[in-house]
Amino acid sequence: MSTMRVTRLEAVPVSVPLREPFTSALGTQTTSDYGIVLAEADDGSLGVGEISLIWHGDGAALCDAVNTLLAPAVVGMNPFEVTRFQAVAADVLAFGRHSLAAVAGVETALLDLAGQAAGQPVHSLLGGLARDRVPLSMSLPVAPVPQVLARAAELAGQGFRTVKVKGAGDHDLLVAAVAALRAEHGPGLGIRVDLNMACRLAKDAVTLVRRLEPYGVLSVEQPLPAADLDGMAEVRAATAVPIMADESVWSPDDAWRAIRARAADVINIYVPEAGGLTAARRIADLCAVAGVGVAVGSMPELGAGTAAAAHLAFSVPRLDQPSDVAGHLYHAGDVVTTELVIEDGFLLPPTSPGLGVRLDRDRLEACRIR
Repeated sequence: MSTMRVTRLEAVPVSVPLREPFTSALGTQTTSDYGIVLAEADDGSLGVGEISLIWHGDGAALCDAVNTLLAPAVVGMNPFEVTRFQAVAADVLAFGRHSLAAVAGVETALLDLAGQAAGQPVHSLLGGLARDRVPLSMSLPVAPVPQVLARAAELAGQGFRTVKVKGAGDHDLLVAAVAALRAEHGPGLGIRVDLNMACRLAKDAVTLVRRLEPYGVLSVEQPLPAADLDGMAEVRAATAVPIMADESVWSPDDAWRAIRARAADVINIYVPEAGGLTAARRIADLCAVAGVGVAVGSMPELGAGTAAAAHLAFSVPRLDQPSDVAGHLYHAGDVVTTELVIEDGFLLPPTSPGLGVRLDRDRLEACRIR
Protein backbone atom coordinates (compact mmCIF):
# COMPACT_ATOMS: atom_id res chain seq x y z
CA MET A 1 0.00 0.00 0.00
CA SER A 2 1.15 3.53 -0.71
CA THR A 3 2.85 5.46 2.09
CA MET A 4 1.26 8.71 0.88
CA ARG A 5 0.11 11.05 3.64
CA VAL A 6 -2.29 13.99 3.66
CA THR A 7 -0.43 17.20 4.50
CA ARG A 8 -3.25 19.72 4.20
CA LEU A 9 -7.05 19.65 4.04
CA GLU A 10 -9.27 22.64 3.26
CA ALA A 11 -12.92 23.10 2.35
CA VAL A 12 -13.73 26.19 0.27
CA PRO A 13 -17.33 27.49 0.15
CA VAL A 14 -18.47 28.34 -3.39
CA SER A 15 -21.60 29.59 -5.12
CA VAL A 16 -22.23 28.61 -8.74
CA PRO A 17 -25.38 29.70 -10.63
CA LEU A 18 -27.61 27.28 -12.47
CA ARG A 19 -28.15 27.83 -16.18
CA GLU A 20 -31.75 28.66 -15.30
CA PRO A 21 -33.89 28.50 -12.14
CA PHE A 22 -35.14 25.00 -11.35
CA THR A 23 -38.45 24.43 -9.54
CA SER A 24 -39.60 21.28 -7.77
CA ALA A 25 -41.90 20.48 -4.85
CA LEU A 26 -39.01 21.50 -2.57
CA GLY A 27 -38.77 25.04 -3.95
CA THR A 28 -36.84 26.96 -6.62
CA GLN A 29 -33.06 26.69 -6.86
CA THR A 30 -31.02 29.38 -8.64
CA THR A 31 -27.51 28.66 -7.34
CA SER A 32 -25.60 25.78 -5.82
CA ASP A 33 -23.87 26.84 -2.61
CA TYR A 34 -21.49 23.98 -2.01
CA GLY A 35 -18.06 23.23 -0.60
CA ILE A 36 -14.99 22.16 -2.54
CA VAL A 37 -12.64 19.96 -0.52
CA LEU A 38 -8.93 20.10 -1.34
CA ALA A 39 -6.65 17.40 0.09
CA GLU A 40 -2.94 17.88 -0.52
CA ALA A 41 -0.50 14.97 -0.17
CA ASP A 42 3.19 14.77 0.63
CA ASP A 43 4.06 13.87 -2.97
CA GLY A 44 2.41 17.05 -4.29
CA SER A 45 -0.81 15.36 -5.42
CA LEU A 46 -4.14 17.13 -4.98
CA GLY A 47 -7.40 15.33 -4.24
CA VAL A 48 -10.70 17.08 -4.88
CA GLY A 49 -14.09 16.42 -3.29
CA GLU A 50 -17.41 18.23 -3.10
CA ILE A 51 -19.88 18.97 -0.31
CA SER A 52 -23.20 19.04 -2.17
CA LEU A 53 -26.31 19.77 -0.14
CA ILE A 54 -29.48 21.80 -0.79
CA TRP A 55 -32.96 21.91 0.74
CA HIS A 56 -31.83 19.85 3.73
CA GLY A 57 -29.00 22.25 4.58
CA ASP A 58 -26.27 24.29 2.95
CA GLY A 59 -23.18 22.57 1.62
CA ALA A 60 -21.12 25.76 1.82
CA ALA A 61 -21.96 26.18 5.52
CA LEU A 62 -20.40 22.79 6.28
CA CYS A 63 -16.95 24.01 5.25
CA ASP A 64 -16.28 25.42 8.73
CA ALA A 65 -16.88 21.99 10.28
CA VAL A 66 -14.43 20.42 7.85
CA ASN A 67 -11.76 23.06 8.43
CA THR A 68 -12.01 23.19 12.21
CA LEU A 69 -12.96 19.62 13.12
CA LEU A 70 -12.07 17.19 10.35
CA ALA A 71 -8.90 18.75 8.92
CA PRO A 72 -6.77 18.35 12.08
CA ALA A 73 -7.82 14.70 12.30
CA VAL A 74 -7.20 13.93 8.62
CA VAL A 75 -3.77 15.54 8.21
CA GLY A 76 -1.20 12.77 8.46
CA MET A 77 -3.66 10.09 7.39
CA ASN A 78 -3.04 7.68 4.51
CA PRO A 79 -5.79 8.39 1.94
CA PHE A 80 -6.30 4.66 1.36
CA GLU A 81 -7.55 4.31 4.94
CA VAL A 82 -11.13 5.38 4.28
CA THR A 83 -12.58 3.02 6.89
CA ARG A 84 -10.37 4.65 9.49
CA PHE A 85 -11.41 8.06 8.20
CA GLN A 86 -15.09 7.19 8.58
CA ALA A 87 -14.48 6.23 12.21
CA VAL A 88 -12.57 9.46 12.84
CA ALA A 89 -15.35 11.50 11.23
CA ALA A 90 -17.99 9.84 13.39
CA ASP A 91 -15.92 10.69 16.45
CA VAL A 92 -15.30 14.38 15.73
CA LEU A 93 -18.53 15.48 14.01
CA ALA A 94 -22.01 15.90 15.42
CA PHE A 95 -23.35 13.15 13.20
CA GLY A 96 -26.62 14.58 12.01
CA ARG A 97 -27.73 14.07 8.44
CA HIS A 98 -26.14 17.32 7.29
CA SER A 99 -22.73 16.16 8.48
CA LEU A 100 -22.87 13.23 6.06
CA ALA A 101 -22.38 15.56 3.09
CA ALA A 102 -19.20 16.93 4.67
CA VAL A 103 -17.91 13.42 5.30
CA ALA A 104 -18.69 12.55 1.67
CA GLY A 105 -16.74 15.52 0.35
CA VAL A 106 -13.64 14.67 2.37
CA GLU A 107 -13.82 10.96 1.58
CA THR A 108 -14.10 11.75 -2.14
CA ALA A 109 -10.94 13.86 -1.96
CA LEU A 110 -9.13 11.02 -0.16
CA LEU A 111 -10.25 8.48 -2.76
CA ASP A 112 -9.12 10.86 -5.50
CA LEU A 113 -5.64 10.86 -3.93
CA ALA A 114 -5.72 7.08 -3.47
CA GLY A 115 -6.69 6.51 -7.08
CA GLN A 116 -3.92 8.79 -8.30
CA ALA A 117 -1.38 6.95 -6.14
CA ALA A 118 -2.60 3.58 -7.43
CA GLY A 119 -2.78 4.75 -11.03
CA GLN A 120 -6.43 3.63 -11.13
CA PRO A 121 -9.79 5.39 -11.49
CA VAL A 122 -11.86 5.53 -8.32
CA HIS A 123 -14.35 2.98 -9.63
CA SER A 124 -11.52 0.42 -9.55
CA LEU A 125 -11.19 1.07 -5.80
CA LEU A 126 -14.93 0.40 -5.44
CA GLY A 127 -14.81 -3.00 -7.12
CA GLY A 128 -14.23 -2.16 -10.77
CA LEU A 129 -16.51 -1.59 -13.74
CA ALA A 130 -19.84 -3.40 -13.57
CA ARG A 131 -21.04 -1.90 -16.86
CA ASP A 132 -19.65 -0.13 -19.92
CA ARG A 133 -22.09 2.77 -19.95
CA VAL A 134 -24.70 4.38 -17.71
CA PRO A 135 -28.09 5.49 -19.12
CA LEU A 136 -28.85 9.04 -18.06
CA SER A 137 -32.02 10.82 -16.99
CA MET A 138 -32.40 14.60 -17.24
CA SER A 139 -34.85 16.46 -15.01
CA LEU A 140 -37.67 18.74 -16.13
CA PRO A 141 -38.78 21.40 -13.62
CA VAL A 142 -42.32 22.13 -12.53
CA ALA A 143 -43.53 24.41 -15.33
CA PRO A 144 -46.42 24.93 -17.77
CA VAL A 145 -46.80 22.05 -20.21
CA PRO A 146 -45.46 23.97 -23.25
CA GLN A 147 -42.23 24.72 -21.35
CA VAL A 148 -41.89 21.10 -20.30
CA LEU A 149 -42.35 19.95 -23.89
CA ALA A 150 -39.87 22.49 -25.22
CA ARG A 151 -37.16 21.46 -22.76
CA ALA A 152 -37.82 17.77 -23.40
CA ALA A 153 -37.44 18.37 -27.14
CA GLU A 154 -34.09 20.06 -26.52
CA LEU A 155 -32.88 17.13 -24.45
CA ALA A 156 -34.10 14.58 -26.99
CA GLY A 157 -32.26 16.54 -29.66
CA GLN A 158 -29.08 16.19 -27.59
CA GLY A 159 -29.52 12.41 -27.50
CA PHE A 160 -31.02 11.94 -24.05
CA ARG A 161 -33.53 9.10 -23.94
CA THR A 162 -35.08 9.55 -20.49
CA VAL A 163 -36.51 12.57 -18.69
CA LYS A 164 -37.63 12.97 -15.10
CA VAL A 165 -40.72 15.13 -14.65
CA LYS A 166 -40.92 17.01 -11.36
CA GLY A 167 -44.30 17.25 -9.67
CA ALA A 168 -45.58 19.49 -6.89
CA GLY A 169 -49.02 20.36 -5.55
CA ASP A 170 -50.81 20.64 -8.90
CA HIS A 171 -51.36 17.00 -9.79
CA ASP A 172 -53.44 17.87 -12.85
CA LEU A 173 -50.47 19.81 -14.27
CA LEU A 174 -48.17 16.85 -13.68
CA VAL A 175 -50.48 14.34 -15.35
CA ALA A 176 -51.02 16.72 -18.27
CA ALA A 177 -47.26 17.11 -18.72
CA VAL A 178 -46.66 13.35 -18.66
CA ALA A 179 -49.53 12.74 -21.08
CA ALA A 180 -48.22 15.42 -23.45
CA LEU A 181 -44.70 14.00 -23.35
CA ARG A 182 -45.95 10.52 -24.18
CA ALA A 183 -48.16 11.83 -26.99
CA GLU A 184 -45.33 13.86 -28.51
CA HIS A 185 -42.47 11.36 -28.16
CA GLY A 186 -44.22 7.99 -28.20
CA PRO A 187 -42.88 4.91 -26.44
CA GLY A 188 -39.25 5.72 -27.24
CA LEU A 189 -38.92 8.28 -24.45
CA GLY A 190 -38.37 7.01 -20.93
CA ILE A 191 -40.37 9.05 -18.41
CA ARG A 192 -39.65 9.10 -14.70
CA VAL A 193 -41.73 11.12 -12.22
CA ASP A 194 -40.34 12.71 -9.06
CA LEU A 195 -42.80 14.01 -6.48
CA ASN A 196 -40.27 15.07 -3.81
CA MET A 197 -42.79 14.20 -1.06
CA ALA A 198 -45.57 16.26 -2.69
CA CYS A 199 -48.38 14.00 -1.40
CA ARG A 200 -49.25 13.97 2.27
CA LEU A 201 -51.52 10.91 2.44
CA ALA A 202 -51.05 7.46 0.94
CA LYS A 203 -54.55 7.47 -0.56
CA ASP A 204 -53.78 10.67 -2.45
CA ALA A 205 -50.52 9.22 -3.73
CA VAL A 206 -52.30 6.05 -4.87
CA THR A 207 -54.82 8.12 -6.80
CA LEU A 208 -52.07 10.12 -8.50
CA VAL A 209 -49.90 7.13 -9.38
CA ARG A 210 -52.90 5.32 -10.86
CA ARG A 211 -53.54 8.36 -13.06
CA LEU A 212 -49.96 8.05 -14.33
CA GLU A 213 -50.14 4.30 -15.03
CA PRO A 214 -51.54 4.59 -18.58
CA TYR A 215 -48.48 6.55 -19.71
CA GLY A 216 -45.90 3.86 -19.01
CA VAL A 217 -43.74 5.80 -16.57
CA LEU A 218 -40.60 4.04 -15.42
CA SER A 219 -41.01 4.99 -11.76
CA VAL A 220 -42.58 7.43 -9.33
CA GLU A 221 -40.05 8.83 -6.89
CA GLN A 222 -40.79 9.64 -3.25
CA PRO A 223 -44.54 10.33 -3.36
CA LEU A 224 -44.79 10.67 0.45
CA PRO A 225 -42.82 12.29 3.31
CA ALA A 226 -39.50 10.66 4.10
CA ALA A 227 -40.58 9.02 7.36
CA ASP A 228 -43.78 7.49 5.97
CA LEU A 229 -42.40 4.09 5.01
CA ASP A 230 -45.70 2.37 5.73
CA GLY A 231 -47.45 4.78 3.38
CA MET A 232 -44.83 4.16 0.69
CA ALA A 233 -45.41 0.42 1.07
CA GLU A 234 -49.15 0.98 0.73
CA VAL A 235 -48.69 2.95 -2.50
CA ARG A 236 -46.34 0.30 -3.84
CA ALA A 237 -48.83 -2.49 -3.13
CA ALA A 238 -51.77 -0.64 -4.65
CA THR A 239 -50.22 0.51 -7.94
CA ALA A 240 -48.45 -0.94 -10.96
CA VAL A 241 -45.67 1.66 -11.27
CA PRO A 242 -42.32 1.00 -9.55
CA ILE A 243 -41.99 3.23 -6.47
CA MET A 244 -38.58 4.79 -5.86
CA ALA A 245 -37.33 5.94 -2.46
CA ASP A 246 -35.23 9.11 -2.36
CA GLU A 247 -35.63 11.35 0.68
CA SER A 248 -36.49 8.26 2.74
CA VAL A 249 -32.98 6.86 2.27
CA TRP A 250 -29.78 8.68 3.15
CA SER A 251 -27.66 6.15 5.01
CA PRO A 252 -27.29 2.35 4.90
CA ASP A 253 -29.43 2.23 8.06
CA ASP A 254 -32.19 4.10 6.23
CA ALA A 255 -31.92 1.69 3.30
CA TRP A 256 -32.28 -1.30 5.60
CA ARG A 257 -35.41 0.19 7.18
CA ALA A 258 -36.94 0.93 3.77
CA ILE A 259 -36.15 -2.58 2.54
CA ARG A 260 -37.67 -4.19 5.63
CA ALA A 261 -40.81 -2.05 5.27
CA ARG A 262 -41.13 -3.06 1.58
CA ALA A 263 -41.39 0.66 0.91
CA ALA A 264 -39.66 0.78 -2.47
CA ASP A 265 -39.00 -1.13 -5.66
CA VAL A 266 -35.96 1.07 -6.30
CA ILE A 267 -33.69 3.16 -4.06
CA ASN A 268 -32.11 6.33 -5.44
CA ILE A 269 -28.63 6.60 -3.91
CA TYR A 270 -26.90 9.94 -3.35
CA VAL A 271 -23.19 10.08 -2.52
CA PRO A 272 -23.52 13.23 -0.32
CA GLU A 273 -26.52 11.94 1.62
CA ALA A 274 -24.98 8.52 2.16
CA GLY A 275 -21.85 10.03 3.67
CA GLY A 276 -19.53 9.10 0.82
CA LEU A 277 -18.82 6.56 -1.86
CA THR A 278 -18.11 3.66 0.49
CA ALA A 279 -21.40 4.12 2.37
CA ALA A 280 -23.25 4.60 -0.93
CA ARG A 281 -21.76 1.35 -2.15
CA ARG A 282 -22.98 -0.38 1.03
CA ILE A 283 -26.51 0.79 0.22
CA ALA A 284 -26.15 -0.64 -3.28
CA ASP A 285 -24.93 -3.94 -1.86
CA LEU A 286 -27.91 -4.11 0.51
CA CYS A 287 -30.21 -3.54 -2.46
CA ALA A 288 -28.50 -6.27 -4.46
CA VAL A 289 -28.93 -8.79 -1.64
CA ALA A 290 -32.57 -7.80 -1.06
CA GLY A 291 -33.56 -7.73 -4.73
CA VAL A 292 -34.31 -4.00 -4.66
CA GLY A 293 -33.46 -1.86 -7.68
CA VAL A 294 -30.90 0.95 -7.72
CA ALA A 295 -30.58 4.36 -9.32
CA VAL A 296 -27.97 7.05 -8.66
CA GLY A 297 -29.27 10.53 -7.82
CA SER A 298 -28.10 14.12 -8.12
CA MET A 299 -28.50 17.32 -6.05
CA PRO A 300 -27.43 18.46 -8.80
CA GLU A 301 -23.69 18.40 -8.14
CA LEU A 302 -20.91 20.35 -9.78
CA GLY A 303 -18.23 18.51 -11.72
CA ALA A 304 -16.39 16.92 -8.79
CA GLY A 305 -19.59 15.64 -7.21
CA THR A 306 -20.89 14.41 -10.55
CA ALA A 307 -17.63 12.54 -11.13
CA ALA A 308 -18.02 10.85 -7.73
CA ALA A 309 -21.56 9.80 -8.62
CA ALA A 310 -20.29 8.49 -11.95
CA HIS A 311 -17.72 6.23 -10.30
CA LEU A 312 -20.49 4.90 -8.05
CA ALA A 313 -22.85 4.28 -10.97
CA PHE A 314 -20.22 2.31 -12.86
CA SER A 315 -19.30 0.11 -9.90
CA VAL A 316 -22.59 -0.85 -8.20
CA PRO A 317 -23.76 -4.47 -8.69
CA ARG A 318 -27.05 -3.43 -10.28
CA LEU A 319 -28.35 -0.23 -11.88
CA ASP A 320 -32.01 -0.59 -12.72
CA GLN A 321 -33.11 2.83 -13.94
CA PRO A 322 -31.63 5.68 -15.96
CA SER A 323 -29.78 7.81 -13.44
CA ASP A 324 -29.18 11.50 -12.70
CA VAL A 325 -25.41 11.48 -13.17
CA ALA A 326 -25.16 14.73 -15.10
CA GLY A 327 -25.50 17.41 -12.43
CA HIS A 328 -22.71 19.52 -13.90
CA LEU A 329 -24.82 20.14 -17.01
CA TYR A 330 -27.37 22.17 -15.01
CA HIS A 331 -24.76 24.76 -13.99
CA ALA A 332 -23.58 27.87 -15.80
CA GLY A 333 -19.98 27.26 -14.73
CA ASP A 334 -17.75 25.09 -12.57
CA VAL A 335 -14.57 25.10 -10.54
CA VAL A 336 -13.17 21.91 -12.09
CA THR A 337 -12.84 20.41 -15.53
CA THR A 338 -13.88 16.78 -15.89
CA GLU A 339 -13.32 13.98 -18.35
CA LEU A 340 -16.98 12.92 -18.23
CA VAL A 341 -18.14 11.94 -21.72
CA ILE A 342 -21.80 11.60 -22.70
CA GLU A 343 -22.72 9.88 -25.96
CA ASP A 344 -26.28 9.37 -27.18
CA GLY A 345 -27.72 9.75 -23.69
CA PHE A 346 -25.21 7.41 -22.02
CA LEU A 347 -22.31 8.27 -19.73
CA LEU A 348 -19.02 6.56 -20.56
CA PRO A 349 -16.59 5.33 -17.88
CA PRO A 350 -13.96 7.71 -16.47
CA THR A 351 -10.51 6.31 -17.22
CA SER A 352 -7.99 8.68 -15.59
CA PRO A 353 -6.42 7.81 -12.23
CA GLY A 354 -8.42 9.11 -9.28
CA LEU A 355 -11.63 11.05 -9.70
CA GLY A 356 -10.74 12.35 -13.15
CA VAL A 357 -11.17 16.07 -12.43
CA ARG A 358 -8.77 19.01 -12.54
CA LEU A 359 -9.15 22.03 -10.27
CA ASP A 360 -9.40 25.46 -11.93
CA ARG A 361 -7.98 27.71 -9.21
CA ASP A 362 -9.02 30.91 -10.96
CA ARG A 363 -12.62 29.73 -11.13
CA LEU A 364 -12.44 28.54 -7.53
CA GLU A 365 -11.46 32.03 -6.40
CA ALA A 366 -14.11 33.64 -8.61
CA CYS A 367 -16.84 31.44 -7.09
CA ARG A 368 -15.57 31.54 -3.50
CA ILE A 369 -18.10 32.78 -0.92
CA ARG A 370 -16.35 35.44 1.17
